[in-house]
Amino acid sequence: MTHRIGLFLLVAGLGTATSALALEARVSDAFSDTVCAGEGDGQRCTVSAVQPFADNRGGLGELSISAVRDAACTSLYIVFDEPIALGRPVTLAVEGAPPQRFYTPRQLSDLANALDEGPQTGTEPEAGPPEFTRFLTQVAEGAITDENAGPEMLKRFAAIKEPRRIGLTCGPMERLMPLIRSDRPLRLEFQRQASGATQVYHWPRLDRRTVEFRLGGLLEALDRAMPGS
Repeated sequence: MTHRIGLFLLVAGLGTATSALALEARVSDAFSDTVCAGEGDGQRCTVSAVQPFADNRGGLGELSISAVRDAACTSLYIVFDEPIALGRPVTLAVEGAPPQRFYTPRQLSDLANALDEGPQTGTEPEAGPPEFTRFLTQVAEGAITDENAGPEMLKRFAAIKEPRRIGLTCGPMERLMPLIRSDRPLRLEFQRQASGATQVYHWPRLDRRTVEFRLGGLLEALDRAMPGS
């Protein structure tokens, strides 16, 4: 399987999962609402919570947060109550780790395509994030071997942003799990999609959102739902 095909499957899987979680989040207004399906190695549990926050316009917003665990790993999905600006950075920071950036499916598929095509002129993602360029350079120079390039790409960059949701899958979550389990605060930063035409007096900072929350309780609820995991 090529790196590109593998990443397309990842993007499709995240899209399917977050679509289902969006429905669960709308009907769940209680912290640690737990839903499990399947048995044994096929069991999959989801714990959801709603996180309200005050925006910088004097109003209120809310995030629908879901942690999902199956036999393979724990992943995290967040559904927004309004569209976000995909052209602006979305980051999730935990004290003690570098901020995790999120990427559009197009950005990730461009990266996977560049990785498949190898170090040829014009194969780097157009106007891609600088961390993509650094990664491709490491692969081209042999610092990351070809057989490890695909898994390393998913470990670093498997964090997808869409207009109303983001998903953080196995690789990035594995890096953050010890810090999240210690109940350190997470800081999510994103920008709301401006409604209507942008006026000359529009101040983009008014659309910025910063939300701090903790996920230790969600992981504890998953532990109770899947004690053998």
